[in-house]
Amino acid sequence: MAYKVFISHSTRDRGLVITLANLLTKFGAEVFVAEWYLSPGEQLDKKVFSQIERADCMVVLLTRNGIRSNWVHQEIGYAIKMGKPIIPLVEKGVSSGDLAALQGKEYIEYDPLEPQEALSKAATYVKSLKLKKKEQERTLLIAGGILALILLLSEGGK
Repeated sequence: MAYKVFISHSTRDRGLVITLANLLTKFGAEVFVAEWYLSPGEQLDKKVFSQIERADCMVVLLTRNGIRSNWVHQEIGYAIKMGKPIIPLVEKGVSSGDLAALQGKEYIEYDPLEPQEALSKAATYVKSLKLKKKEQERTLLIAGGILALILLLSEGGK
């Protein structure tokens, strides 16, 4: 099962989004970028919120454009409500403190002239979350197997 990542961003940051999405895909993530899946006539907010619900985490691009985007604000609020891990990628010179929902959260700062290092850090962090989720699933599977064996053995003794 692929690790699902929702990228919250301003549509004005298309180049940055494409680069990040490509990196995440190389790490085996399934990426959702709203404008790549447009269906004219469909309720966009329902589609976006549904994808946030399905996502394992959200990467937020807080650029000069992103910080002004109402969509970015709504997406962050919904991800927080859903308990999703949020990875803020903050453009140098933009304060994540401008967004009350992210105050006090650690973030990855990036230089718009050389974003590659920060994008790689974000992708590597997403990969670590993916591995952590896989390990948790494996642990649950083992625990479930042990519980089933105990139940089976206890039924056999009756």
